[in-house]
Amino acid sequence: MGISADEVLNWFDAVNWQQGEWVPEIVVALWAGQKRFLDLLKEIQESSTQHRWSNKTKPLTRQSLSQTLTRMEREELVLRHEDNSSVPRAVWYEVSPILREFLEERARPPAGWIASHQDLIERVRQSRVTREHDRHHNDQT
Repeated sequence: MGISADEVLNWFDAVNWQQGEWVPEIVVALWAGQKRFLDLLKEIQESSTQHRWSNKTKPLTRQSLSQTLTRMEREELVLRHEDNSSVPRAVWYEVSPILREFLEERARPPAGWIASHQDLIERVRQSRVTREHDRHHNDQT
């Protein structure tokens, strides 16, 4: 029995739930465990995963990270922990259990398909980056 149209739509709903600027970089950086805000910021700024599907060159800022983490916390993608017993207070973030469960259980089956079609994915990624660059360049002229 095949997958229904409703199941396809539900899959895209789940994928869109995890979208947003900087979300992939944040999840990747937090995947190994909890991180404090400034450590997370530094790791993402120094990471080679920045802007893999874009030609953006704008680095992640403290404000952008803060806004994205707030949205991700509200949408239950990350957990925020505070320790008010220290000065300044310690704040750290981690991938939420529900997102971890989703990725560990649901991302594994497509991972095999993705691995065997990496050349296609890379061509599409490069094509999008090129189109975005061309569109940006044409808008400036």
